[in-house]
Amino acid sequence: MNRTGIIVKEMGKYSKVKLMRHTACGNCGACHLGDDQKDVHLIALNDVHGEEGDLVEVTMGTDSVLRAAFIMYIIPLVALLVGLFLGQPLFGLMGLENIEVPSALLGLVLMTGTFLIIKRNDKRFLQSQKYTAHIEMIVQKNHKDIQPL
Repeated sequence: MNRTGIIVKEMGKYSKVKLMRHTACGNCGACHLGDDQKDVHLIALNDVHGEEGDLVEVTMGTDSVLRAAFIMYIIPLVALLVGLFLGQPLFGLMGLENIEVPSALLGLVLMTGTFLIIKRNDKRFLQSQKYTAHIEMIVQKNHKDIQPL
């Protein structure tokens, strides 16, 4: 994944980058539910020593993007479904008449638990740099003309 953006904040060896809308988007607005004013920000490793206002190219391996999406979306979804489907026979064995509500609550608890585990390991993910975007190059120094999204 290669994207272009402007460094909006320097954070030690990392920088906060305001990404520009990808040409494939076609300004459909689907990623922001029609709100064109929202910006997409990303924390990226700044090995090229870009400064605030620089137009930069940010890259992250496609496999890393897919793994990160799997961790953030699929694992919690699986936890929710496990809670729903295991909760029904479990609460049925306990003799409860209305097993749907406790099963749904169990699914939500498991899903919330996975989000908390992911959040607790956030610093470890960042330190490994496996899921970290990297600023590959400075396209233009002190670029202020383009309003990125």
